[in-house]
Amino acid sequence: MYLKLKKNSSLLESILSLSILNILNMVLPLVTLPYLIKVVGMANYGAYSIAYAIIQYMLLVSTYGFNFSVTKQIAQHREDGIYINCIFNATIAAKVCLSIAATIVFTVVTWIFFPITYLYMMLLGIGVVVGDLLNPVWLFQGMEKMRYMTLVNFICKLLFTILIFCFIKEEKDYLYITLLNSAGFLLAGGLSLYIACKVFGVYLSFPTYKDVFSQLKDGWYIFLSTIFMNLYRNSNVFILGLFINESFVGIYASAEKVIKASQSIASPISNALFPYLAKSFTQGSLLSDMSKIKKVTLIMGGLLFLLSCAIFLGAPLINDVLLNGESSGAIELMQLMTPVIFFGGLNYILGIVGLVNLGFQSSFFKYVMYSGILSIIFLVVTVNFWGNYSAAIAMCISEITLFVMCLCKFNTLKIRV
Repeated sequence: MYLKLKKNSSLLESILSLSILNILNMVLPLVTLPYLIKVVGMANYGAYSIAYAIIQYMLLVSTYGFNFSVTKQIAQHREDGIYINCIFNATIAAKVCLSIAATIVFTVVTWIFFPITYLYMMLLGIGVVVGDLLNPVWLFQGMEKMRYMTLVNFICKLLFTILIFCFIKEEKDYLYITLLNSAGFLLAGGLSLYIACKVFGVYLSFPTYKDVFSQLKDGWYIFLSTIFMNLYRNSNVFILGLFINESFVGIYASAEKVIKASQSIASPISNALFPYLAKSFTQGSLLSDMSKIKKVTLIMGGLLFLLSCAIFLGAPLINDVLLNGESSGAIELMQLMTPVIFFGGLNYILGIVGLVNLGFQSSFFKYVMYSGILSIIFLVVTVNFWGNYSAAIAMCISEITLFVMCLCKFNTLKIRV
């Protein structure tokens, strides 16, 4: 009885901590959004969004699949301090190698395909990659001690918000927004690393090549899944920047930010369930594990549906309050993308919390790959006809496609059991 209460309290603590963290991630960017659009203009905000999308690609490479693969390992072996320290150092070392490679590749890509101002903004944002490298969020999540991350992120997000209002005063200052992003990430990374060493007793040491390779191998399918997932979740701004002008990119980027902020409302439950169920799944049968996933999916489905309806109906008000009423096109884009909130949330439950935790990483990768490729093809073919609306439609199509494939996989498993 005591162990069960302790286990549930750990889950509730993670949900509460992640809820607070996601409220910060949702509210603070929306506080600065209308200010940035007003001060630097929609076109310059679009340019910043493209530069930051490039930085997000670098983060995608450096984080690999560690936020899931390493979290799962730590959740299953959290009582073994020696094993945890081994994972800790191997993961940090792997991230160092990946970060260096990503920086070199994307510096060259930006220099070749974009104006020099984009390269300038990207280089000022390198601190985002370094800060993320230092931040062992996978350790805190696997140990279900997310309250520390909540405190650190509150301090750093607040700092970034204050810096925006202090230093972004005129149009040309848009060049320095990524530098302020770097400051927040570096502070978060440094504080998180210090807390991890103090609280969990981990320490930095040179890992073996075998341990580093093991982490890269274990996270491989999740990394591939994340790449293709980002093809339709984070690449739209980048691709639009190649075809249409920066003002239209800015309108789409601002609407997309609202949708992503809305998705973050439900994500604390999903993120907290991942390590919780990773440990739970080692103790039960496949049938009982699938039953747990079904219950979570039904509950989350109801919440996500209501949230999607609220954003659809509230889009005109959101445009007036957060986007300064800059464009009616933002209203239509938000409404077009509301299915992403519902299907994207369920895909996380079925795909990451479900299939990955159950050991079907390769299946999930294939589904994400098909969805991502479909999204890119649709967007490239239609962008010259429908502009930024193509990106919104492409995202919806890919999320629905992924949902159908994940659902079919679960039905297949149910029949097999």
